[in-house]
Amino acid sequence: MATLWRGYLRLSLVSCPVTLAPATSESSRIRLNQLNKATHHRLRVKMVDEESGEEVDRADIVKGYQIEKGQYVLLDDEDLEAIEIESSKTIDLETFVDADEIDRIYFEKPYYVAPDGEVAAETYRVIARAMRDKGKIGLGRVVLSTREHPVAVEPHGGGLLLTTLRAANELRPPMAIEESDEVNDEAVGLASMIIDKRSGRFNPKSFHDRYQDALRALVEAKAKGSKLSLPSVRAPAKVVDLMEALKRSLDSVSLDKKKPAKATLKAVARTKAAVSGATKRKVS
Repeated sequence: MATLWRGYLRLSLVSCPVTLAPATSESSRIRLNQLNKATHHRLRVKMVDEESGEEVDRADIVKGYQIEKGQYVLLDDEDLEAIEIESSKTIDLETFVDADEIDRIYFEKPYYVAPDGEVAAETYRVIARAMRDKGKIGLGRVVLSTREHPVAVEPHGGGLLLTTLRAANELRPPMAIEESDEVNDEAVGLASMIIDKRSGRFNPKSFHDRYQDALRALVEAKAKGSKLSLPSVRAPAKVVDLMEALKRSLDSVSLDKKKPAKATLKAVARTKAAVSGATKRKVS
């Protein structure tokens, strides 16, 4: 696992060396390249001078901040590396809060926190255990990619997980939704019963990217010279009578809590069958 950051985790006067590594990966996603339609050659983005139109070598590229039109303050890598604040090297756990105090809209990207070396392991375990026993999340800051991020550090598995948080000024105001006290209590009761029947436990493995499956099937079919036939998806029917729709929904809801997972598996099976059928038709 690639180390993204190396520094210290501090609890008051106690600190230990730690590393951060991304907790998520997008390597399994299908990535499409941009090609020349006539030659099928890949396209490359080139850095060109907007005035002269000439390509600029990577070694001659510098960063700059525009202070007036056409006037820039230039910054090179040495300038940026010279900027150091405490959170560049230390994650200071300044405050501890209950997990439900943090609105989930603030959570951004997770990273695994690991002790950096055998000597750091004991201090790391003590901090992690104390946080787990108290049921608290530690708040601090860390510098990543030229930005200082507020972060939440919490027990996870046998270790710690750090999640960067969005700053308050990064959030847009919510869409205005008119409130009303005139909500049909009977309709709410029916909706609540449907929710009860579909209640279960969170299983991340039951959520599969069906669009990526369909895209992969399309690529495989076209690579074999076949045409892939996929069923069209219709928009949900317009609800004319809310109460009637809720009653019919309640009647149709299965008590089998595994139904969403089965539906996903059936969708994958249909996609694979479509690829297989298309390939057989092409061969014959």
